[in-house]
Amino acid sequence: MRAAGIVGTGLYLPEEIRTNEWFKQFELLPFDDLFDNAGVMERRVCAKGEKSSDMETKALLAAVENAGISIEDVELILDGPNLRDQPQPGNAALVQYKSGAKNAAAINVESACTSLLSQIAIAWGLIRSSMYSTIACIGATNWTIAADYTEKNCMFVGDGAAALIMQPVSNGKGILSTHLETDGSCYSAVGRNLRLPRALIENYTAGNYLEGPREKVYLYIDRGDSGIGEIRRSGPIKTPEVAKKALAKAGHTEKDIDFLITHNPTPILVNAWQKALNVPKEKTHITFEKYGNMSAASIGANLHEAVIMGKIKDGDLVVMCGPGAGFHHSAVVMRWGR
Repeated sequence: MRAAGIVGTGLYLPEEIRTNEWFKQFELLPFDDLFDNAGVMERRVCAKGEKSSDMETKALLAAVENAGISIEDVELILDGPNLRDQPQPGNAALVQYKSGAKNAAAINVESACTSLLSQIAIAWGLIRSSMYSTIACIGATNWTIAADYTEKNCMFVGDGAAALIMQPVSNGKGILSTHLETDGSCYSAVGRNLRLPRALIENYTAGNYLEGPREKVYLYIDRGDSGIGEIRRSGPIKTPEVAKKALAKAGHTEKDIDFLITHNPTPILVNAWQKALNVPKEKTHITFEKYGNMSAASIGANLHEAVIMGKIKDGDLVVMCGPGAGFHHSAVVMRWGR
């Protein structure tokens, strides 16, 4: 079978930069130190009317340019935004149309913060089997619109989109292995649901129906043992575990890692993963401080910047890994280069 790997990366960030000063207008309720003191200094925020599909399209076109191909070369789009433009259909078909990828089929593949890793695993198999030769993978989030601006964890999220182009590469290069796990018992730990803002839940006052509904879709993290408690217990452990399993499938160990790309949920977890895999900070790239947690886009953003900055070099053994709500735990091992 053919080898398959990443030949292009793209990143789109909205123009608005929102600093911590902006949040001083609110009286924010504390949540948990794991997220409340995350160290985000600024984050990007979508412009009024800017949709997730707009960001996904721009990230895709940037990745196409980076790969040195035409948008018409793309045969399949795997798309995984956190918040679709509408409940159904998903954004994949809309991105195919907006980008001009007229020769591409488009499928929605979403697993929260691990969406890009899930897509890479699927694309790898399809290219290896010669079913497709050029596949685009996209992850995005515009979840500042779903942040609850009555509690402090609204400060750690940001908007953005990242995309990858995958094609056949030389033998010995590209994806070497993947490992995906899911623990559905943690399904309700993190996500978005329809509810009142937390400040109103805790200090409820009757509303005026003439003012319209006060419920909306908000980001939530379960404050109980099955939510934040489980994140504290398994969060530092599961991501290094799946990374080691993926490495073992490729005939490697953590000692062979040249560069580590992870999700950006919170510095406490990222530091724990780096320590468990014995990877020094100079062999990583994190964008949390300037972009916040961009969910499905974070891993792609970290990879894109590390490549553009020359941190990842041809022939490097790169591990990408992280958790996603659901809960999903995913890892990809690759030998960088074409």
